Formats: sequence, C-alpha cells, structure tokens
Amino acid sequence: MTIDLGFAWLTLPDGREVSLIDVPGHEGFIKNMLAGVGGIDVALLVVAADEGAMPQTREHLAILDLLQVRSGVVALTKADLVDEEWLALVSEEIATLLQPTSLAGAPIVPVSAISGQGIAALLAHLQEATARAPERPDRGRPRLPVDRVFTLAGFGTIVTGTLIDGCFRPGQEVEILPRGLKARIRALQRHRQAISVAQPGERTALNLAGIAHQEVERGDVVTLPGLLQPTTLIDVRLRLLADAPRPLSHNALVDFYCGAQVVPATVRLLEDDELLPGKSTWAQLRLHQPTVVERHDRFIVRIPSPSLTIGGGEVLDAHPRYHRRRRSEVLHHLETLALGSPEAIILTHLEQPVRRMTGTTRLQWPAYEVAELARLSNLTQPVTQQALETLLTQRRVRRVGTYWFALNVWQALSEEALRLVRDYHLQFPLRSGLSKEEWRSRLHLPPRLAMEVFETLRSEGLLTEAGSAGLLRLPEFLPTFSAEQQRQVERLIQVFRENPFMPPTRGEAEALIGGELVNALLERGELVKMGDGTILFLREAYERAVALITSYLQEHGTITVAQARDLLGTTRKYVLPLLEHMDEQRITRRVGDLRVRLPQPAGT
Repeated sequence: MTIDLGFAWLTLPDGREVSLIDVPGHEGFIKNMLAGVGGIDVALLVVAADEGAMPQTREHLAILDLLQVRSGVVALTKADLVDEEWLALVSEEIATLLQPTSLAGAPIVPVSAISGQGIAALLAHLQEATARAPERPDRGRPRLPVDRVFTLAGFGTIVTGTLIDGCFRPGQEVEILPRGLKARIRALQRHRQAISVAQPGERTALNLAGIAHQEVERGDVVTLPGLLQPTTLIDVRLRLLADAPRPLSHNALVDFYCGAQVVPATVRLLEDDELLPGKSTWAQLRLHQPTVVERHDRFIVRIPSPSLTIGGGEVLDAHPRYHRRRRSEVLHHLETLALGSPEAIILTHLEQPVRRMTGTTRLQWPAYEVAELARLSNLTQPVTQQALETLLTQRRVRRVGTYWFALNVWQALSEEALRLVRDYHLQFPLRSGLSKEEWRSRLHLPPRLAMEVFETLRSEGLLTEAGSAGLLRLPEFLPTFSAEQQRQVERLIQVFRENPFMPPTRGEAEALIGGELVNALLERGELVKMGDGTILFLREAYERAVALITSYLQEHGTITVAQARDLLGTTRKYVLPLLEHMDEQRITRRVGDLRVRLPQPAGT
C-alpha cells in the first residue's frame, strides 16, 4: 500500500515528458497526499471498477476541486474483473461525482493492467489533458516547496519539489524558508537528467551546497534570498464543503495545508460568527508558525479531530494588517483583491496601511517600488508597470522617485511633511529650520524614501534646505528678531567687541540674552563656537584672530600655544580651543607642541 509520495515520469505519444506524483489513496495518509497534490496541473484519478468510489475517493475529489485542478482523467482500473453492465454503472457514478467539481466532464477510461485494455486511450486522454492545462506563469519569483529531502554519497543534500514561478540555475544562492538558512545550488536535475535551468511547473531536484540534509524538511520552501518573507497572518476566501459535518465557528482551530506544508491555524471569520456547509466567506487565518505563501495560492483546511477535510480556498493577501470584523471597508478591500482588475488590486495595496512583516509597526504612508508591488499583487512586473502608468494618467497615483503612492496618500503625506516644518517655525521662530533626521523620524519614513519625498517637495518649491547643516525650512521663512530681541543682540555683540579675544563664554552669553537668541546667532554665523561649544567668538573677531595667526606663521613658520596667546593678548582658556578649531578646519596642523600652516586651496 502506498503510504508516502512516489515520483516518476512518463513519455506521452507526442514525445513530451510529464512528471508523475503518486499520492497515497488511503484516508489515513491524506497529509502525505496533500504534500504532493499541491503542485499538480493535471489529475489522474484512479478508481477500481470492482469497488467503485470509496470514501477517500470522494475526499480526494473534494481536495482537487478546492485546489481548482481543472484538467484531468479518470482511470477506471481492473476493468477486466467486471462485466459491461457493472462498468457502465460505476462510470455513471463517477460522472455524477465529478459533475459539481472542477473536473466535471473529465473522460472516464476503463483500463486493465493485466490485459492492456484502454492503456492507449488513457495515454491519449492524458496527452490532451496536459495540453489543456494552463502553463505556470513566470513572474520572476522562484519558489520550490520541498516534498522530499535526502542525501547521496558524493553529492550531499538533495531536495525535490515542483517549481512554482521563476527559474533556478546552478550557482545561485538560495534561501530556505521559514528557517532563513542559506545554501547554493550545486546542480539541477529533472527526471534524473542534469539541466542548466529549471522552469516553472517542472519537477526539480536541487543539489544544495552549504547545508546539511537534517536542516531541511518537507514543507520548507527554497527561494532566492530576500525575495519572500514568512507570514503568520493571511487574508483568504474560504469555502466550506457542502458535506462538512457541522458549521465552522469563528476562532475554530484547523490544520492549514498549502504547497507541501501543514501548520495549525485559527480561523477568524470576518462576516459572521459561523460558516455554513456549502458556503464561502472572507476570513483571516492566524497561522501558529511562520509560513511561506503568496497571493492566489490555493489551500486546504482540515479539522484535526476527527481528521477530515472540511474546506479550502485562495490566499488573497499574504501580509495583511489585522482586520476588525464586520467592517464594510475591509470586505470591500478583500472583494477587490479577489475579483478586481490589476489597476484596482494595485490601488488597494497603495491605499492600505500595512503591518511590517518584521514587527507590529504600521507603515503610515504605504509606498512601493514596482518590484515590491508586483510581488504583493502577484502580477508580473510589466503588467504592474502598465497598470501604474494607467493609474498615473487617471491621476490616481503619484510617482515619487522610484516609489509609487496612491494620490490621496501622497497628498496627506506632503501636507503632513510641510505642517511639521511650519509648526517648527512657529515654535522656534529664531531657528533656521527643522533637522532632516527629526523630520524623517516624525514622519516614520525610511531614509531612502524620505530623501525622495524631500527632493520632490523641493523640486515643487514647497520645501528647501537652510544652509548646509541639514535643516529644512519653508521657502518663505526667514528668522527675524523682534525689536526687543534686536536690542539684546546688539548689547551682547558690544560686549563681545569690548574683549574680542577674551569674550563671554556661552553660559555667560545665554545668561545675558537667553539660549534661543544665542542659538540663532550661531545658526546665522554671527557667532562661531570652538570645540565643545563652551567658547564662542564673534565672527569678525574669529576671522581677525585667524588672520593674525596665519600671518605670524607665514613669517616664522611655526607657532606655539604661548606665542599665539601673547599674539592675541588672551589666555590659554581661549587660544587653545581656537587653535584646535583651526586644526579641524585644516588651516593649521599640530606637530608636537607647534602649529604649522597647511597649504590652502586657491582663492582662499
């Protein structure tokens, strides 16, 4: 009796090779059956003519229907053991079973392994069914759900599976999820023949270097590094089988099967408190361990006790935010994901704040590059680009550098970005502007996106930089002193001029006119701070001191701290920070206890 997956291949009459996955038929091994059936394009449903449809046959057929396998053939085996009348009755029974499923109308072929009856017809029907099966799309995002892991002497770790999407080539670095392990493809095989590239839909064996076979198991997914992220929350369209033993309740515990993986999951029904047999609904599944799925993946759900298939459906969003129940906007969003055009699907992603996959922080301003949008929408990049261009002509999206925003999101972001700077000007009218880093942090923008947003606002004349200190200001803003503040500033400047090389310290200056006015004079450049900012010089005094010292150096070649002190008529307290500042500005260089003058660029 088959208890686990078996693998082989077959050459059809037209010369094409097809891969065969033999799955267990016994109801006790449905878990193994599901690990193999998830990657098939054509079903060969085997029913013994002398027994007819068994309970597991009905469950297998329900699973094929939930997975939407639309191309298939029924092999009615042991046809030589029954008479024509019985064969006709069993064929009619099977046709009736198929009628409400995705395999309705599939050919039913009586065959005998002993006499060879019907084998040629079966091959012909398989050839036709495989020709009808849709080709697997290549969206450039390869992933291989692992259904078998083993090791061979001289080769090391080998994993097999059906390649979904994208291509693999020897030499590529790959990532095994959800474990996050890295490996390299040493070689590829299909049907025990070495190949240079694995295509979507092909049964593929990967010889992996850099990883032990004990580190990989059935259900893991091989993909390219950084391409996919495991998830623990997914939005789905869920259908309960008509013969399910009871309604499915909100927060029910089920086993979730997708690809070759199975994980426990909690069902959050978003419309009602229970789902009746034969009905469908929008739901969120909370997966109890990180799982790799993508939009449009088909899945099966089973109840753990008694172990029974009760339903399945389609993944609509692999990385959604947490939804509150019975919200019309949530249901509309899910309906768009399920049935909408590429433009509608992309727009709903651009308009929906999302939960970051690495934590619970919500991205307040959803903005994506084309590749990420294509991945979220499960569309090819050309289709995604064309849809974005269409939305752009309709003035429903905005391109900001390499990022795309929904127009209403961009308008809200730009208004908030300008408001932050405007409020800063009102709060600190003497300061030149808000620091870029504080602005970025308060907007919750990643650095590269913040740069693109600023450049766009600057190009539109809405925001500008204040000097070279990384400050942002509104173009029309100019720090100005009130009449009283101007009088205070003039008094302080007079104090600085009275003792130009022994001026008040910062603390003394702030005691005279306040910290805000001192900061404003520093930002304007009227005061120059030395070292840690304790010592301040009036700009004109600083420039005069630099001129005196450089003139002395031109004549004598070197200068000591004591000589500089005597030259300026000041004390070590002031001259040492001044000389260190000149070193930082590359006007001078310290050599032991001496300073020498550095060559200056032309024009300085």
